[in-house]
Amino acid sequence: MKSSERTAVQEKAAFTERLKTAIRSFDENLLSPTTLAREFNRRSKSSTVAVTGAHKWLTGESIPQQQKMVVLASWLGVSVQWLRYGVSGESPVPSDKDQKRQKKLVNNFTSLSDRDKAIVEKLIDEMLRHN
Repeated sequence: MKSSERTAVQEKAAFTERLKTAIRSFDENLLSPTTLAREFNRRSKSSTVAVTGAHKWLTGESIPQQQKMVVLASWLGVSVQWLRYGVSGESPVPSDKDQKRQKKLVNNFTSLSDRDKAIVEKLIDEMLRHN
């Protein structure tokens, strides 16, 4: 293996580890390629990813194009620079304030009835479609 090939492989592996770190902080369910692709496509206005593409991101086979990287970073609450390059000084996980807000929302959501949860989920889906 050439030195440049090894570097590309290492770069993909490092990206995958950062992506998994961000996902674990955000929602571990996204570690499934099917779930990651579905949720990515719900949030992206201009590009989509197939399940095989999401699988490649999670296994270190490929790195997303810049446009998709921007969507991922914004969605997961990390900087594009950190997600793509691992630039030090960038926050790899959401801030304490964001984490507290997310926990509060999750706690509030789990206390709802099943009927109300379904309503909230439909509302969020609709908002994401029009965002």
